[in-house]
Amino acid sequence: MSNETNSSEIKVEDFGLLPNVAEGPFKPTWESLQQYECPDWFRDAKFGIWAHWGPQAVGEAGDWYAKFLYCPTEDWYGHNAYRKHIEMFGHPSENGYKDILPLWKASKWDPERLMSLYKKAGAKYFMAMGCHHDNFDCWDSKHQPWNSVRIGPQKDILAMWKQAAEKEGLPLGVSFHADYSWWWWQPAFWSDLEGPLAGVPYDAAQHLDGKGTWWEGLDLKDLYGIDLSDEYVKGLDPRKEFFHAVPEELKNQEYAAWYCAKWYNRVKDMIDNYSPELLYFDGGGNDWIPFLSKGTGRGFVSDAMPRITAHHYNSSIDRNGGKLEAVMNIKTPKGKAVILDCESHFNDDILPEPWQNDCTFGEWFYEPGFYYSTDLVIHQLLEVVSRNGNLMLNLPLNADGELDPGGELVLEEMAEWISVNGQGIFSTRPWKVYGEGPTRMPNGNLGKANDIPFTEEDFRFLVKGPMLYAFCMTVPQGSVLIKSLGYETDLCEKPVSSVKVLGSPVSVDWSQTPQGLRIMPSDHWPCRHAVAYEILF
Repeated sequence: MSNETNSSEIKVEDFGLLPNVAEGPFKPTWESLQQYECPDWFRDAKFGIWAHWGPQAVGEAGDWYAKFLYCPTEDWYGHNAYRKHIEMFGHPSENGYKDILPLWKASKWDPERLMSLYKKAGAKYFMAMGCHHDNFDCWDSKHQPWNSVRIGPQKDILAMWKQAAEKEGLPLGVSFHADYSWWWWQPAFWSDLEGPLAGVPYDAAQHLDGKGTWWEGLDLKDLYGIDLSDEYVKGLDPRKEFFHAVPEELKNQEYAAWYCAKWYNRVKDMIDNYSPELLYFDGGGNDWIPFLSKGTGRGFVSDAMPRITAHHYNSSIDRNGGKLEAVMNIKTPKGKAVILDCESHFNDDILPEPWQNDCTFGEWFYEPGFYYSTDLVIHQLLEVVSRNGNLMLNLPLNADGELDPGGELVLEEMAEWISVNGQGIFSTRPWKVYGEGPTRMPNGNLGKANDIPFTEEDFRFLVKGPMLYAFCMTVPQGSVLIKSLGYETDLCEKPVSSVKVLGSPVSVDWSQTPQGLRIMPSDHWPCRHAVAYEILF
């Protein structure tokens, strides 16, 4: 392929490596994909759990450890993965990320036990990690030899997650982040600029052939990509300018097309062999869609993403007897073609179409010392669901495949709360307004900064049939006033006829006034954390 090719006109079949899309009503164009309708199971689910887990957990240095171990500066998160990596494993010129992969053994991982805990905590679907930015496939990948069957656990992690999810009756999701990978790895081609090993290239830049090593027969290009330093934007260091050092379009279109084809084949292989109902693609910002635009798709533009989407939808229709059950999460709005995902933030108001918030305790990958709080999960869930969204919560696993005690406790307490309040969460829809009150949970990953006190004036609303569920974001100590339900407000078209505390057999006294619905304290609270009032008009 000539470097002069206009990438905006490239079709994936032009480079002859990609199989056809499954037959069905969806064609590989965004126009055709606008006929998509979100399946009821996803709209009703409201809550899913994600195991954002893979070999990067070995470093115990949080998200993007694989990249930051090549960055001898403080990274975005305030810790220093480079120094921690040296302390634990040695210098990246001698032991780089490839040498971490066999250390991921998953020796205590019990997917069936974990899935049972997830379901009891209220999860209605489960998301597994397919491949993160580290470019390592957590399944028996036909198109990526750097995978969990050949290296590390020597297990088909995705197949085992799938089996556990099916046992619990939970739809399977798979996340795929590798559209970053071909440029994300550029710091691995550098070296220290100062100190005793200044100028000694890190492992990706050493042109090693693997002969006589544990990884003999593997190609570093399949893991790290290639050195793109001759393409860098002038003056930008890829160890600091993580999203901008590589230009928006590569001169080396042969390499870009090779990687795009490899990416497509890996995703299609995963769809065809593991039949996920939900797919999630990372990225963010405006129009950041894998290989369709600039941003995360920088360097090459093709129709690979609408092809994958059409294949995913048509495959779902085929295996579900003509019914579309598939969901596609992308972080860029694309009309009705996909379900919008918002990482670690939620919208100011109700969105007209279903959407998803993915959020984590602390770091996305495991790092000791996470701050766990069940209140945080419940508050985030109510903020999201009341705005027509689903919450997909990540509870990090360590390299062995275990939860921290704090994560175990959160799941146990969520199970208690959901057993009382699930009726007011699952299969609900947003009301006319998402809620009322002076307090809103701040955006960001879950941690101490998000654990703010809510008041007895803070409510979030959901409806199911004739019932309105008004969740007080704390356990009231006195009477409460729901101002939106004053009989002279525009929101309350009919008078209230009954009020009870969800999950409690004890009746409550109440009165409806022009100012709001006044509910007196209950003698019996059926749960800790937020309390739900079931209101009938």
